[in-house]
Amino acid sequence: MSSSSPRRGGGNHNEEEGERRGERPRFFDAKAKALCWAKAEVVPGRHPERWRKDPAGNVVCKRFWNCHGCLCYEYDHIIPFSKGGESTAENCQILQTRVNRFKSDKKWVDKAELEGFSCDIKFTDKELDIIEMAVYGDVIRPGNQCRCRTVAEMLGQVKSKNPLAACELPYKETS
Repeated sequence: MSSSSPRRGGGNHNEEEGERRGERPRFFDAKAKALCWAKAEVVPGRHPERWRKDPAGNVVCKRFWNCHGCLCYEYDHIIPFSKGGESTAENCQILQTRVNRFKSDKKWVDKAELEGFSCDIKFTDKELDIIEMAVYGDVIRPGNQCRCRTVAEMLGQVKSKNPLAACELPYKETS
């Protein structure tokens, strides 16, 4: 392989090599991604480092980056890279993966059209709590924080010294 040949699977290597040659970077760097996440709409009642909303109003989970489920998201060029958009925080937005795929390289897509691309599934607070417990091992909501109980704790073999209360998930049905 010559030094000018692209390498496969190198991740940021190709991007860094391209920048040295004066080419525009195709992907967002870690700083741009962090700023992009921070500027996305906060989900009321949810931990802002774990949950955000995309411009179409879809709730996404930070751990579900670059996958295909309804809580998954990607970093999107607002002005598409193919149309001259730069890989900067100012030109970045988080979009539910499905929405981003339908948006494709369209330059300006209004909110109603983005909403039309969204997954049909809308999660309840209880469902988001269960997902958060499964993904993070605890649930952090303002005024309602809890942790996952250990198996030994559930079997009554040990009493936790953790002052944070154990979550009651799944929720007990009230009659």
